[in-house]
Amino acid sequence: MNLMRREVSPLIVKYGYRTLAILTLMAIFSTYLLIEYFLSGEKNTFLLVLASIFYPLTIILFVGFRLTVVKKIHKKYFHNETLLNKSGKVSKGAEAGIKGSANISNEDWSFICDSITNVGDTVEVVGILEDNATLKVKKVAS
Repeated sequence: MNLMRREVSPLIVKYGYRTLAILTLMAIFSTYLLIEYFLSGEKNTFLLVLASIFYPLTIILFVGFRLTVVKKIHKKYFHNETLLNKSGKVSKGAEAGIKGSANISNEDWSFICDSITNVGDTVEVVGILEDNATLKVKKVAS
């Protein structure tokens, strides 16, 4: 059976599922508080105050996660230069310029190649794209 892999959103790659789930729930809760405030017959200022606290808090956490989780931890634990010139086997082939998958250093990585790749081809890492999750590779052998 041939299972189609889904492309992962760059937002999920940068922040992770848990972080996005927390931030999304906070934004939904803030929106709920505002809607409840405007739809309730009595204007309960407590709901408005809570919403005005949760919206900025969501934004602050979003920026905070970006500054800490993504940048600092990534810089501390992930060194791009360790992948350069490493080779691996293609596990999902792709057309030139389209993302594929390869197993490099015992990890699955998305890659972009300037030529057509097929399952089982050997590729070599020549660079890393800005998202730090997609490798730029060249085809070494079929």
